Amino acid sequence: MSRRDWFRLRPSRDDMKTPVISVPAPSREPIIGHAQEALRPMAAPENHGGINLSELPPMCESLLSKEQIEQLFSDIELLASNVLLMQRLPNAQRTSASSVASADQLKTAMISLVAGTIARVQIRYRWEESNWIDTLERSDNGFRLVRIQHRGV
Repeated sequence: MSRRDWFRLRPSRDDMKTPVISVPAPSREPIIGHAQEALRPMAAPENHGGINLSELPPMCESLLSKEQIEQLFSDIELLASNVLLMQRLPNAQRTSASSVASADQLKTAMISLVAGTIARVQIRYRWEESNWIDTLERSDNGFRLVRIQHRGV
């Protein structure tokens, strides 16, 4: 499985193009993308506004372990651009958004999520000519990932 397929959490496909940037081979064996960790499509939401739901990008979800969360944050740090963190700190009434200027900010968000200091974090980033939105939420049996890909935006 290529690093690109592992990063996207889905099985490899022959029709996918090769990555634009060259990335060094991972120093660890990837575990994401196997069995139940693969992204599963989510059901379409209830349509209250009468909009055409087929125009919305599909949402997928997966349940990740702590190690997989660490790998995901590492990949975003190495491969993504225009990274934006959306999180609500304890005792805050509003969500704060901050552009990630350093790897330390991303690492702090990951540590806070894993430690339970924050319940959820949303990471918006650009990777391979698409905008991605990953929402990570701590749960009793792992970390729920909801991913949306906006192509060509």
